[in-house]
Amino acid sequence: MAGEARNSVDARSPSAATIGTHTSSATAESFARAVAARDYIKMFSALARDARFRYLIPPGPGHTIGAADMAAKFLEWFGDADVLRIESIEAQPLADRTSLRYGFLVHERDGWKQVQQQLFVDMDEEGLISAVDLLCSGFRPVEDPDATSSERMHRFDAGALGCADGLAQEFRRRVLAIPVGDVLLVETSDPAAKEDLPPLARMMGHTVRAVEPSGDGRLLITVERGR
Repeated sequence: MAGEARNSVDARSPSAATIGTHTSSATAESFARAVAARDYIKMFSALARDARFRYLIPPGPGHTIGAADMAAKFLEWFGDADVLRIESIEAQPLADRTSLRYGFLVHERDGWKQVQQQLFVDMDEEGLISAVDLLCSGFRPVEDPDATSSERMHRFDAGALGCADGLAQEFRRRVLAIPVGDVLLVETSDPAAKEDLPPLARMMGHTVRAVEPSGDGRLLITVERGR
């Protein structure tokens, strides 16, 4: 199981610990993709039958118990969308839990909306999701992403990844994966990225449009691919 408490002597082999961490993150990511697909059966199958769900959304807090009610709650939020695009999904171990963060671009009858949700996930011994605590940004109105300009914005949520942990390499990969003229928006909680990423981007021939703090204390770096 991902993130079991580490003692000075770990009875598990390193390979077993790695497999458990990988499995928990993979299960969490698979669940996020099932949410995006509005696939009730896949969501239900990933959940323990007595799964506990607590959530905080803009109207207020709520909770439910049971796989059926939990999967139904996600369908309540996203089931009316006629288009749902995945902007980002990130799943990683966090001590004895799994952190799952994703962003969706959603189209409903009243237009385009952007939504982010942060989940903290517990797994049981059978590899099923047994508990989730969720924080939601709400559905925020945005302009039609397909209208007017051919320029597209691509989001890269780097989490706590820093340049010492591979942020620079991942930034290189991400920016080179988008078309010339498109924009990469990097979100990171590493304050050193302010000094590290802009010089790297300029050295690679890209244009740094902005480096600014976000409302939640993270850093936003906007880069236009140049070549």
